[in-house]
Amino acid sequence: MDRRILFIILILFSSCSSTYKFLIDVQVPARITLPVSAQNVLILNNSVTQPIEHGIERNFDGNPIRSDFPLSLDSTVWFAMDEIAVVLNESNFFNTITTYKVPIRDDDEWLSLFYLSPEQQDDYYNRDNFDALLVIERLFLFLKEDIKSIKINAFPLPNEKPTICNVRADGVITCSMYTYGQDKPLITFNASDSLSFQYTDVTDSIFLFKEIPEIILNTLSIDLGNKVAKFFTPTWKTQERNLFVNRNSRMQEALGYASSKKWTNAELIWKTELEKKTKLIDKAKIAYNMAVANEMQDNFDLALEWAQKAKEFMNHEIPDDSKEIKLVDDYILMLNNRIENNLLLDLQWGKE
Repeated sequence: MDRRILFIILILFSSCSSTYKFLIDVQVPARITLPVSAQNVLILNNSVTQPIEHGIERNFDGNPIRSDFPLSLDSTVWFAMDEIAVVLNESNFFNTITTYKVPIRDDDEWLSLFYLSPEQQDDYYNRDNFDALLVIERLFLFLKEDIKSIKINAFPLPNEKPTICNVRADGVITCSMYTYGQDKPLITFNASDSLSFQYTDVTDSIFLFKEIPEIILNTLSIDLGNKVAKFFTPTWKTQERNLFVNRNSRMQEALGYASSKKWTNAELIWKTELEKKTKLIDKAKIAYNMAVANEMQDNFDLALEWAQKAKEFMNHEIPDDSKEIKLVDDYILMLNNRIENNLLLDLQWGKE
């Protein structure tokens, strides 16, 4: 079976149901299409660490947390880089993924974007025959931590005070993708995410004022790296499919074949039953099943023909706002989308 579709599980059916539902996994294209030649990627850090006084707000019982609990943001971009490398490697979409563990910039203009010059690009391309550079240009993190003491008259350990800690972090990462032979980035884009955390405990100040917010920021950086990587890799999406069913013994037999993924056998029965039917609505439902059977066999154009034929049959017998018409209309839209996505997937995978 084609890698783009994986039959997972059949669900939600009883003998009196009019439709039989099941789930499939469908591969969807990467959001950014790279040249097929971009197979050996070097990940670079071209950002400047964000100053701690920007975007960070921390309070304890309404007062700013003392400066003797400073946060370190030096590692956040490296967490993002490592996650990008892990996801790209696991995708099997590239030959090699390498991270360059030395920052490029040494200035303090942390909000400014300084793109790589052609000379810089050539230097990195030539280090190990890289043909693409994925560059982190900037990482901007926002954090708000609010810690409050819980007022309890009698507490088992009088020297320790229970607290409730609320933390929310937001982040925006800016990246560029360079490909060999092009002086300017193929694309520069942003990815954003957020993370919230609530913690109630009796604990020490270092854990509350330093360890918790740093864990949150590092975790958020990992999430941002994950999002960046998925811009460049095809992913899987779970979708629902339906079959029309009834109590007819032959239709039940066809369903049995379908539930066992023996789509050719099911299709033969449906084709025979289609020729016997006189009511257009019955023909429409079987034609729809034929469409699904062909999709499951990766015959997408033929599946679309059968779905359109099912719509034609239905148009003669049932109202435009019926649930059957909507089911077929939605399926036709989905099939058209799959056909378009498959063309893009072929391009991304380098298939002729």
